[in-house]
This record gives sequence, C-alpha cells and structure tokens, in this order.
Amino acid sequence: MAVKVYAVRVGNRYGPEYEDYLRSKIPNIQFLNEEKENFKLQWNKLHFFNLDLDEPICVIDIDIKLINEYQKLFDYPIKRKDFLSIDCWWDNRKMNGGFYKFYPSEYKFVYQKFKNNKDYWEKYFIKNGAKPGPVNGEEDFVYRMVKDKIKYLPSSWATMMKVNPNKKDLKILNKKYSKDYVYLGNKFNDDIKFIHYLGLNQLVF
Repeated sequence: MAVKVYAVRVGNRYGPEYEDYLRSKIPNIQFLNEEKENFKLQWNKLHFFNLDLDEPICVIDIDIKLINEYQKLFDYPIKRKDFLSIDCWWDNRKMNGGFYKFYPSEYKFVYQKFKNNKDYWEKYFIKNGAKPGPVNGEEDFVYRMVKDKIKYLPSSWATMMKVNPNKKDLKILNKKYSKDYVYLGNKFNDDIKFIHYLGLNQLVF
C-alpha cells in the first residue's frame, strides 16, 4: 500500500499550479488549504503530526521538484519511533523541513507542544536570529522536538537549489556534494530525487 503523502498550501504565496505539479507526481497526495486553529502558513504542517494514524506518512513542502526515481523517497523504510528527513549537507542546518516521514501516532506531542505555546514558538526562532521573519521557524521547531530520533535519507538523494543559480553558486554546491556533481547547467545527477528550491513564485517544473 502506498504511503500517504501530505502538504500545505495556504495563503497566496504559491498558486494552484504547485498543487497540480505535485498531484501529477503523487496522485494520492492530500493538501491542507486553510489555516487551522490560527496556525500561520507553514506552521500548519504540524497538524499532520496530530493525525489519528498508526502507519507512516510523508509530509512534503510545496516548493519542490521530484525527478528520477523519486518514489524511493516515499518508500524508504523506517522503524517505529524513527523520524526520517533530509540532512542539509549544503549548509550548517541540521535538517531540511521539506520532507518528513514518521508515524503520527508516535509524534502527536510535537503538535501539542506547539499548540500549548503557539505564540511563543511562532516568534522564538525569529527573535533569536535563527530565521528571518515575518513567519518562520517550523523546521527548527520540529528538529528540536525530534532530534534524538532523527534518521536521514541518503545525502546524495536531495539538494537545495536556487531558482537561477550562477556559476559560483553551482561550483560551491557541486564541490560539497558527495558525488561528481549536483547540476551541470542542464542536467541533475541521476542520484538526485528531491530538489528544494529557494525562490518565490517562480515555476521550476
């Protein structure tokens, strides 16, 4: 049985074409399109931690591209209590919030911890300089909650990418990557399955 996949698209930052793209890649994906319980924008991803499901699910960001053998991302095995995500080999962050796989029944505390002190956590990572405002910090909060249980997908499977990278950007990125290259200007490495783009409302698929 295919793993259930969820994503959030609320507000006007990303248009319906982002949903259309992901549906073309993942027919069974489900979207949350309205803010619930006054959670702001991407913080609504935490509602998926409160699902009454005792099976693994995947939660992905809306601003991604899936290529090559991308189904392997969703099929990657986890054990109970594991929390699967992507390591940020391209910078000094501990985890990329664009992909999570976990058992909701075992991680409801993440949702509850945030809900119990929502205003504090919505501002916390902006106030301490970890993230720019006005709305940010969801992946930092999740990492703080799950860091003792986190597992990572193979590093060569995922990358960050600017929408319009220059030669210097690509040189730095390719040098950090564990294989020969990430991107050669018109081709991604065959091992790449997940691309998380930096950019706003610029279609890349």
